[in-house]
Amino acid sequence: MSHFTADMVSTLEEFEALRPTWNGLVDEMEFPEIFYSWEWTYHYFQHYHPGDRLQIVLVRHSSGRLAGIAPLRVRETRRLGIRVRVLETIVTDIADYQNILVHPDFHRGRVVGAVLSHLRQIESTWDILDLSQLNSRDPTTFHVLNVAQAHMEWSVRSQMLTPVAVRNLRSGRMTEKKRQVRQIANRLETLQAEGYVVSIGNRDIDAWWPKFSSLHRHAWRESPLNTPHGRRFFEALIHAPGMRDKVELSSVEFEGRTVAMHFGFVDRRKVYYYMPAMDRSFRQERVGAVLLYAIVEHYRGNHEEIDFLRGMEEYKNWYTDDLDMNMRIVVYRTANFRAFMHNLRGALRRFAVDLGLPKAVAQILRRTWTRIQG
Repeated sequence: MSHFTADMVSTLEEFEALRPTWNGLVDEMEFPEIFYSWEWTYHYFQHYHPGDRLQIVLVRHSSGRLAGIAPLRVRETRRLGIRVRVLETIVTDIADYQNILVHPDFHRGRVVGAVLSHLRQIESTWDILDLSQLNSRDPTTFHVLNVAQAHMEWSVRSQMLTPVAVRNLRSGRMTEKKRQVRQIANRLETLQAEGYVVSIGNRDIDAWWPKFSSLHRHAWRESPLNTPHGRRFFEALIHAPGMRDKVELSSVEFEGRTVAMHFGFVDRRKVYYYMPAMDRSFRQERVGAVLLYAIVEHYRGNHEEIDFLRGMEEYKNWYTDDLDMNMRIVVYRTANFRAFMHNLRGALRRFAVDLGLPKAVAQILRRTWTRIQG
């Protein structure tokens, strides 16, 4: 009878050696994502969390084949002076999707079960399992929830995070708000007649990246490119051998000046609308909206879909009514005091929202909690 076994990768050297095997599994997945790649995961860990403890779980079938990967790390934090060990995906924040990676030849539930059984065996090394950005389009998400709830000594909480809009680029059903899209198409023609130059899929990364980086830093105060580790991460990512042909850089220029750009990704399946940036002095010209329309039109028919990723800005609804949902699943031992302290702040915030307290009061509570923590 076939069975699964799990072991753990905990050193950077072992992590480095996983590259071909890791990417091979992702390439075979039914729902692969650019954020699952070894390059994204490895470089993120190096530049954002080098001091954390790797806890990557590998699941192998009895045949010896790699069936799944849980890319995890342990992050230590404190609540009221008490140390809490949070086990979470290696990549957080700037990656729109994360999950347990499962090869399509194997049953998702059994692979997820092997991962969680292994984590149960080593549960003395962690207090909270916090998995965010698990997308509803991948059934693995619901297997994680289902299998975790079967462990009677664990408490499991799920939370809806944000909708995700996805536009079909193939022939078939494509629902859009035609009036708004037509207005943007007309605006594109007007701008081109006035001398604006739109370029999609620029391949000279070394020439275009500094322009995008400068534009994004000035457009967004909280841009990751405004931090040294963020700049180092993206520089390493876009120049990694496995990523260079997947970078999407598009632009709008006027009289030699770059006024709008997009930095994202393209793989064999889809286009990722990841980081747009615009010169705010050209806002009235709608150069950002025009660039997005040009991107959609350029890749139409050549790829399956364009993924607008997290956030439901109104303009994304102009192009589609197809929505997925990102979720968060939190698991902890019911009797764990550290987990109780870690969950307390979030529980109080959710309770306040459920009571209908104004946002201003909730903000006062958050500031008070921060002062108490010191």
